[in-house]
Amino acid sequence: MQKLKHPSSSYARILFRYLRLNEDDSPAFFKGTNVTYDELMTLDGTISRNDLSCIYRNALAISNLEALGLSVGTQLHMSTHGPLGVAAFSGPDLRTGLGLIARYSVIRADFFEISARETSEGMRIALTETFDLCDLRQFMTESVLSGLFSAITFFTGAGEFKGRVNIAYPKPDYWQKYSGHFGEIIKFNQPATEIIVSKAILSLPSPVADPVLHQEAVALCQRQFVDIKTGGADRGSESISAAVSKLMYENPGQLWTLNDVADSLFISRRTLIRRLEAEGTKFQAIRDELAKQQVVSYLNDASLSVESIGYLMGFSDTSSFRRSFKRWFGMSPSQYIARIR
Repeated sequence: MQKLKHPSSSYARILFRYLRLNEDDSPAFFKGTNVTYDELMTLDGTISRNDLSCIYRNALAISNLEALGLSVGTQLHMSTHGPLGVAAFSGPDLRTGLGLIARYSVIRADFFEISARETSEGMRIALTETFDLCDLRQFMTESVLSGLFSAITFFTGAGEFKGRVNIAYPKPDYWQKYSGHFGEIIKFNQPATEIIVSKAILSLPSPVADPVLHQEAVALCQRQFVDIKTGGADRGSESISAAVSKLMYENPGQLWTLNDVADSLFISRRTLIRRLEAEGTKFQAIRDELAKQQVVSYLNDASLSVESIGYLMGFSDTSSFRRSFKRWFGMSPSQYIARIR
C-alpha cells in the first residue's frame, strides 16, 4: 500500500521568507494548522498536505498578491528539492532532468502527478491534480509551472526557452503577468496544463553535470520512491553518528548546522553533542569529512569550475567556499587542482 508522502516543509519555509515574515507574524501564517514556527524552520521537515494547503490560503490572504504563485515558483532552486533537485541538475542534459522530475516528483509533494512524454514536437510535461485543488488551483499551478520553468531556464539560459505553456483554466484578470513570466508562448482554456519543451533544446547539457553525484542522487530518489510505494520498512537501530551522516549525505547542497541536524533528528542540541561524544566523534568532524568526500568527487570532473562546485555544496558565494576548502585541505582550490589535474 502506498503511504501518504507529506510535502517538504521547505516549500512553506520559502513562502514564509518570501513574504518577509518573522516569528511574531507566524500566528497568521499558521492559522488553522498544527504547525509551529520551530517546526517550519526544521530543515528537511515535512508538513501534512492539509496543513500546507491551509498555509497557502493564509499566505494568499496575508500577501494580497494576485500572482503570488508565479513569484514563489522562481524561488525554488536546486537545494529546495533535496535529492531530486540534485539528480535533475547534475544529470547530462535537460531531457534527463525533466524525466527525473516527472518520475520522482511524488517524493517531494503530491498535489500534482507530473508526467513526461516525448512526441515529434518535443517533450510534454503535464500536470494532473491528484485531488481537487479548488481555490488553490491557480496558486499551486502557478507555483509548480514557475518552478519547472526556472529549472528549464537553468539549462537554457534566460530568454532562451523554446516551446509553449498551456493552462487548463480560463485566463485570469492578471494574465499579463503570465506573459511577463513565461513570454508570449502561453495559452489558456487548453485541454491540459502542460509545458511543451521543443526538441531543439532537450539535449542542452547541464552546466553542473556530475556523473558520480547524479548516480548517487538518482539512487537516493529511487529508495525514497520505493519507500513511499511500499509504505516504508523497518530500518532497525543505528548509531547517532550514522544517523547524522545519513541525513547530510541524503540532503546534499545544504550547509548543515548542529542545530539543523538536532532539529531534524528530533533531539536537543545538547543531547546530540553528548551522544556523538559517547561514540568518540564530533559533529564538525562528521560534517567536514562528508564535505571533503563530496568536494573530491566534484574536483575529479574537470568541467566543473570552483564556482560551480561551491554552488553545488550549498555556498552562496565563492569566497566562503574557498575559506572552507582551505580549512578542509590546508590549501586553496587552485593549489589542490594543480596537484591532481
